[in-house]
Amino acid sequence: MTPRSYRLGRRQAAVDRTRARIVAAVRAVLLARNGAAFSIDAVARRARVTRATVYQQFGSRAKLLEALFDDLARRGGMWDLGEAFRRPDPEEALALFVATFGRFWTAHRPIHRRLLALAALDAGLERTLRARQEWRRPGLRAIVARLRERDGRPAAGAQDEIIDLLFTLTSFQTYDLLAGPKRTPAQVAPMVVRAARAVLGLTAQ
Repeated sequence: MTPRSYRLGRRQAAVDRTRARIVAAVRAVLLARNGAAFSIDAVARRARVTRATVYQQFGSRAKLLEALFDDLARRGGMWDLGEAFRRPDPEEALALFVATFGRFWTAHRPIHRRLLALAALDAGLERTLRARQEWRRPGLRAIVARLRERDGRPAAGAQDEIIDLLFTLTSFQTYDLLAGPKRTPAQVAPMVVRAARAVLGLTAQ
């Protein structure tokens, strides 16, 4: 390793540590018991950096939120979702898809609740959050397409409506309401699977 590459490596490591500290600060602000408003200033104070540093690292509030979502996905096991699409049986793929989201919603349940509450009053956050949630739709579309290829249904004309229903069933709001105060979203995943199978007209298991 040359002296220059060593210096660049140390500089990149410092940048990575700063980014990680800022993302951790976002999580802390969202979980703060005093209900502090989510803002770049609040995140910068929590991370002990300047507002300019936050923008220098992430470029915009939306990109900062994207970094948070990536961090939540990594910590919540969302990268395991690929396993669902490697299952040859589309019904198994559906069950694993639902279970993966159950674990994910459970891992960060308080943060998801806070994000939804803030998004109700913050149009920018609502757009960013909605765009991220739309990532579920292509996966559901792929599973439904495999079921249609296997069984000849759902009919093409009903496919979009069914995707909308499955999208709603796999949302945080659905898992959270079903779980209530005594269960976790992961624990109600079997209920979501049964509801999804009913929507798809699959025989009960």
